[in-house]
Amino acid sequence: MGTQVEILTMQGKSNGTVDLPDDLFAAEISEYSLYRAVVTYESNQRQGTAKVKTRSEVARTSKKHHRQKGTGGARRGSNRSPLIRGGGVAFAPKPRSYDYALPKAKRRAALAVALSVRNSEGSLKIVKDFNLDSHKTSGVVNVLNNFEAPNTLIVDVENQNLQRGAQNLEKSRYLNVAGLNVYDILNHRNLILTEAAAKSIESRLTGQDA
Repeated sequence: MGTQVEILTMQGKSNGTVDLPDDLFAAEISEYSLYRAVVTYESNQRQGTAKVKTRSEVARTSKKHHRQKGTGGARRGSNRSPLIRGGGVAFAPKPRSYDYALPKAKRRAALAVALSVRNSEGSLKIVKDFNLDSHKTSGVVNVLNNFEAPNTLIVDVENQNLQRGAQNLEKSRYLNVAGLNVYDILNHRNLILTEAAAKSIESRLTGQDA
Protein backbone atom coordinates (compact mmCIF):
# COMPACT_ATOMS: atom_id res chain seq x y z
CA MET A 1 0.00 0.00 0.00
CA GLY A 2 1.11 3.53 -0.71
CA THR A 3 0.00 7.12 -0.57
CA GLN A 4 -0.85 8.75 -3.89
CA VAL A 5 0.64 12.24 -4.08
CA GLU A 6 0.21 14.60 -7.01
CA ILE A 7 3.33 15.55 -8.97
CA LEU A 8 3.49 19.23 -9.89
CA THR A 9 5.49 21.26 -12.36
CA MET A 10 7.44 24.33 -11.28
CA GLN A 11 4.45 26.36 -12.49
CA GLY A 12 2.25 24.58 -9.93
CA LYS A 13 0.33 22.51 -12.51
CA SER A 14 -0.46 18.82 -12.20
CA ASN A 15 1.88 16.37 -13.94
CA GLY A 16 0.65 12.97 -12.77
CA THR A 17 0.96 11.19 -9.45
CA VAL A 18 3.58 9.26 -7.51
CA ASP A 19 3.06 6.38 -5.10
CA LEU A 20 4.81 7.06 -1.78
CA PRO A 21 5.16 4.31 0.86
CA ASP A 22 2.81 4.64 3.83
CA ASP A 23 5.49 3.74 6.37
CA LEU A 24 7.43 6.85 5.34
CA PHE A 25 4.76 9.39 4.42
CA ALA A 26 1.78 8.18 6.45
CA ALA A 27 3.50 6.88 9.57
CA GLU A 28 1.98 7.03 13.04
CA ILE A 29 2.81 10.40 14.58
CA SER A 30 5.19 10.17 17.53
CA GLU A 31 5.97 13.49 19.21
CA TYR A 32 8.66 11.84 21.32
CA SER A 33 10.54 10.67 18.21
CA LEU A 34 10.51 14.22 16.87
CA TYR A 35 11.63 15.57 20.25
CA ARG A 36 14.60 13.21 20.49
CA ALA A 37 15.69 13.99 16.92
CA VAL A 38 15.51 17.76 17.46
CA VAL A 39 17.36 17.63 20.79
CA THR A 40 20.08 15.50 19.20
CA TYR A 41 20.42 17.89 16.25
CA GLU A 42 20.68 20.95 18.49
CA SER A 43 23.19 19.24 20.79
CA ASN A 44 25.40 18.40 17.83
CA GLN A 45 25.35 22.06 16.75
CA ARG A 46 26.91 23.19 20.03
CA GLN A 47 30.58 24.10 19.78
CA GLY A 48 31.37 23.26 23.38
CA THR A 49 34.11 25.91 23.59
CA ALA A 50 33.05 27.60 26.85
CA LYS A 51 36.11 28.00 29.06
CA VAL A 52 36.67 29.84 32.36
CA LYS A 53 39.76 29.67 34.59
CA THR A 54 39.67 27.81 37.85
CA ARG A 55 41.68 28.91 40.89
CA SER A 56 44.61 26.78 39.76
CA GLU A 57 44.79 28.64 36.43
CA VAL A 58 44.47 32.24 37.63
CA ALA A 59 47.78 34.14 37.58
CA ARG A 60 47.62 35.67 41.06
CA THR A 61 49.65 35.28 44.20
CA SER A 62 48.93 32.40 46.51
CA LYS A 63 49.90 34.47 49.55
CA LYS A 64 47.31 34.44 52.31
CA HIS A 65 45.05 37.46 51.87
CA HIS A 66 44.64 38.38 55.54
CA ARG A 67 44.95 36.80 58.96
CA GLN A 68 42.86 33.77 59.72
CA LYS A 69 40.84 35.14 62.61
CA GLY A 70 39.43 38.40 63.83
CA THR A 71 38.39 40.08 60.56
CA GLY A 72 34.84 38.78 60.44
CA GLY A 73 35.48 37.80 56.83
CA ALA A 74 35.83 34.51 55.06
CA ARG A 75 38.93 32.44 55.82
CA ARG A 76 40.30 32.63 52.30
CA GLY A 77 43.91 31.68 51.94
CA SER A 78 44.73 32.99 48.45
CA ASN A 79 43.91 35.77 46.00
CA ARG A 80 42.99 33.00 43.57
CA SER A 81 40.01 32.08 45.73
CA PRO A 82 36.59 32.11 44.03
CA LEU A 83 35.39 34.20 46.99
CA ILE A 84 37.07 37.38 45.78
CA ARG A 85 36.83 39.43 42.60
CA GLY A 86 39.43 38.38 40.07
CA GLY A 87 39.82 34.95 41.56
CA GLY A 88 39.12 31.66 39.87
CA VAL A 89 35.65 30.29 39.20
CA ALA A 90 34.33 27.35 41.17
CA PHE A 91 33.14 24.49 38.94
CA ALA A 92 34.24 26.42 35.85
CA PRO A 93 33.03 25.18 32.44
CA LYS A 94 35.61 23.39 30.32
CA PRO A 95 35.70 22.66 26.57
CA ARG A 96 33.70 19.52 25.88
CA SER A 97 31.82 17.74 23.13
CA TYR A 98 28.03 17.67 23.15
CA ASP A 99 27.85 15.27 20.21
CA TYR A 100 25.29 12.50 20.50
CA ALA A 101 24.53 9.84 17.92
CA LEU A 102 20.88 8.82 17.76
CA PRO A 103 20.53 5.12 16.84
CA LYS A 104 20.00 4.62 13.12
CA ALA A 105 16.57 3.03 13.55
CA LYS A 106 15.34 5.94 15.68
CA ARG A 107 16.78 8.45 13.19
CA ARG A 108 14.90 6.84 10.35
CA ALA A 109 11.70 6.58 12.37
CA ALA A 110 11.83 10.26 13.35
CA LEU A 111 12.45 11.33 9.75
CA ALA A 112 9.47 9.27 8.59
CA VAL A 113 7.29 10.91 11.27
CA ALA A 114 8.40 14.39 10.20
CA LEU A 115 7.62 13.62 6.54
CA SER A 116 4.25 12.19 7.56
CA VAL A 117 3.41 15.32 9.58
CA ARG A 118 3.99 17.57 6.58
CA ASN A 119 2.08 15.20 4.30
CA SER A 120 -0.92 15.02 6.67
CA GLU A 121 -1.01 18.82 6.85
CA GLY A 122 -1.05 19.11 3.08
CA SER A 123 2.16 21.15 3.15
CA LEU A 124 4.23 18.50 1.33
CA LYS A 125 4.55 19.01 -2.42
CA ILE A 126 6.31 16.84 -4.99
CA VAL A 127 7.65 18.58 -8.10
CA LYS A 128 8.81 16.84 -11.25
CA ASP A 129 12.13 18.68 -11.12
CA PHE A 130 13.62 22.00 -10.08
CA ASN A 131 15.66 22.86 -13.16
CA LEU A 132 16.40 26.59 -13.22
CA ASP A 133 17.85 28.48 -16.17
CA SER A 134 20.23 30.39 -13.93
CA HIS A 135 21.36 30.68 -10.34
CA LYS A 136 19.45 33.93 -9.72
CA THR A 137 17.43 34.14 -6.52
CA SER A 138 14.47 35.60 -8.43
CA GLY A 139 14.02 32.30 -10.26
CA VAL A 140 13.61 30.41 -6.98
CA VAL A 141 11.28 33.09 -5.61
CA ASN A 142 9.04 32.84 -8.70
CA VAL A 143 8.66 29.08 -8.22
CA LEU A 144 7.84 29.48 -4.52
CA ASN A 145 5.26 32.14 -5.42
CA ASN A 146 3.61 29.63 -7.78
CA PHE A 147 3.12 27.34 -4.79
CA GLU A 148 2.23 30.19 -2.40
CA ALA A 149 4.88 28.81 -0.06
CA PRO A 150 7.19 31.59 1.23
CA ASN A 151 8.54 29.54 4.15
CA THR A 152 9.78 26.38 2.48
CA LEU A 153 12.44 23.71 2.69
CA ILE A 154 13.36 22.68 -0.86
CA VAL A 155 14.97 19.24 -1.11
CA ASP A 156 16.63 18.00 -4.27
CA VAL A 157 19.60 15.94 -5.37
CA GLU A 158 22.74 17.86 -6.38
CA ASN A 159 21.49 21.10 -7.96
CA GLN A 160 24.01 23.95 -8.25
CA ASN A 161 21.63 26.58 -9.65
CA LEU A 162 19.07 25.90 -6.92
CA GLN A 163 21.74 25.84 -4.21
CA ARG A 164 23.16 29.22 -5.24
CA GLY A 165 19.76 30.77 -5.97
CA ALA A 166 18.37 29.84 -2.55
CA GLN A 167 21.29 31.25 -0.55
CA ASN A 168 19.75 34.72 -0.20
CA LEU A 169 16.23 33.57 0.65
CA GLU A 170 15.09 34.97 3.98
CA LYS A 171 12.71 32.24 5.12
CA SER A 172 13.36 29.35 2.74
CA ARG A 173 16.40 27.21 2.01
CA TYR A 174 17.68 24.45 -0.22
CA LEU A 175 18.92 21.19 1.25
CA ASN A 176 20.61 18.32 -0.53
CA VAL A 177 18.62 15.13 0.06
CA ALA A 178 21.70 13.52 1.63
CA GLY A 179 21.50 16.03 4.49
CA LEU A 180 17.75 15.86 5.08
CA ASN A 181 16.93 15.98 8.78
CA VAL A 182 13.98 16.35 11.15
CA TYR A 183 15.01 19.77 12.48
CA ASP A 184 14.96 21.49 9.08
CA ILE A 185 11.67 19.85 8.09
CA LEU A 186 9.97 21.09 11.26
CA ASN A 187 11.67 24.49 11.05
CA HIS A 188 9.93 25.29 7.74
CA ARG A 189 6.20 25.49 7.22
CA ASN A 190 6.27 23.83 3.81
CA LEU A 191 8.29 21.04 2.24
CA ILE A 192 8.99 20.69 -1.48
CA LEU A 193 10.62 17.49 -2.72
CA THR A 194 11.66 16.82 -6.27
CA GLU A 195 10.62 13.43 -7.63
CA ALA A 196 14.29 12.37 -7.62
CA ALA A 197 14.63 13.42 -3.98
CA ALA A 198 11.49 11.49 -2.98
CA LYS A 199 12.87 8.34 -4.59
CA SER A 200 16.21 8.87 -2.86
CA ILE A 201 14.49 9.24 0.52
CA GLU A 202 12.50 6.07 -0.07
CA SER A 203 15.67 4.17 -0.99
CA ARG A 204 17.53 5.56 2.02
CA LEU A 205 14.87 4.89 4.65
CA THR A 206 13.85 1.46 3.44
CA GLY A 207 17.42 0.23 3.77
CA GLN A 208 18.12 -0.11 0.06
CA ASP A 209 20.70 2.68 0.34
CA ALA A 210 21.71 2.39 3.98
